[in-house]
Amino acid sequence: MENKIYWFTGQPGSGKTVLSTKLKKLLEENTNSKVFHIDGDELRTLYNNQKYGKEGRYENIKRAQDIAKFIHNSGHNVVVSLVAPYKELREEFKETMGDNIVELYVHTTETRGREHFHTDEYEIPTSNFIDVDTTSISPDDSIKVISKTLNIETTDVDTLDKQKTIALDFDGVIHAYSKGYKGADNIYDKPLDGTEHALEQLINDGFTLKILSSRPKKFIKPWLEKHNLDKYISDISNHKFPATLYIDDRGFHFKNWGQCLTNIKNHPKIKK
Repeated sequence: MENKIYWFTGQPGSGKTVLSTKLKKLLEENTNSKVFHIDGDELRTLYNNQKYGKEGRYENIKRAQDIAKFIHNSGHNVVVSLVAPYKELREEFKETMGDNIVELYVHTTETRGREHFHTDEYEIPTSNFIDVDTTSISPDDSIKVISKTLNIETTDVDTLDKQKTIALDFDGVIHAYSKGYKGADNIYDKPLDGTEHALEQLINDGFTLKILSSRPKKFIKPWLEKHNLDKYISDISNHKFPATLYIDDRGFHFKNWGQCLTNIKNHPKIKK
């Protein structure tokens, strides 16, 4: 899973800080690495910025963006919780960071006692964002929805089951691989016949699709984009991850060790 900046935006009282804290914990549990959290109020206190006009808000937003970019470029996940009312600044930052940032718009219709802190200048995102409506839903349930949307694996068995994840081998399942291995960067073949139709069907059936391959992601991703298959694949990994099913052209179903040893002995790639 690549490091990203997760930017929570929304009016005060919507749940940004609570959810960003929970996401930080979830990411740390699943990546086994430190995740940094930038909170707008804490940033104002640290830099003694109590100006809530446009100039003060711009200063706080730009500072948060610079810090987040620096930490991300150092190889870490960053979670940001900031009102950041100006869509222009958010969109510029998303354009700069590309696939390395996720914007989450948190909002509610409930009265939570912080409405007097709301700003009339807030501009709701209109593209490339995740909508998080916290009305009548607990923070724990909200973070489950977010983790599913972001395809973040979790130790919660119930959530894993609902994700219905399928791990797909790349060579021989998606990539036709008619000539065998020719080097990690040499993905020479077209997609296997019927691949796109099958992936589309699995997505429509509610599955999350991930590639599990020994071939590096940096070579697989451009090939998927070239053949317009990247829209079906949520992640590419060299390490085994929890999944409902594993599909591999060299694998066979395990029942017991006796049957397994017989299958290996009689396998066409081994039998002489």
